[in-house]
Amino acid sequence: MAVLLRIDKPLPIELKDRVTELLKRIRPTDWKQAAAGSKVAWHASWSDVVLLRVEAGCSQRQCMTLIGRLTDQAINLELTILADDMVWMHDVFFDLWGSRSAPPWIFKTEGDAGLVAILRQEGWVVSACSNCTNWGSRKPDQISPPEPRPAAPAILPPKSFREFSRDLETLRTR
Repeated sequence: MAVLLRIDKPLPIELKDRVTELLKRIRPTDWKQAAAGSKVAWHASWSDVVLLRVEAGCSQRQCMTLIGRLTDQAINLELTILADDMVWMHDVFFDLWGSRSAPPWIFKTEGDAGLVAILRQEGWVVSACSNCTNWGSRKPDQISPPEPRPAAPAILPPKSFREFSRDLETLRTR
């Protein structure tokens, strides 16, 4: 199974400083424009991976697209590619060259072409593909954050067994 996502969400406040610091390092001459034109596919409930699209200095719809790993203070850059804003995220693990690999992500490039990115323990493997998926057949899936959990009940003052039994009996007779 796979989900089609767009890297098109505004940069959330909790990532702004880390993205700015990353862009100062990798785009020293235009980091302000790059930060202003950054979009993400990320939510705080996800894992520590963030997809970042820098919509400054693009060639047609092909923009700098980054895969990074979040820490408390930074984004550790793992992969930089030139891609469109759509990505298929698959969920099937498989063996590649004798070791377990993460499910592939297929980034749209031009037409029906794409870049397949597969994370292995040793790093990313990237391969071009032609007609590897039909980009026009589906609209991107909307992934919503998980529903908020109800608040924990208030901590009640301790009661003696006698008080507890009395309260329980009162509830039963209602």
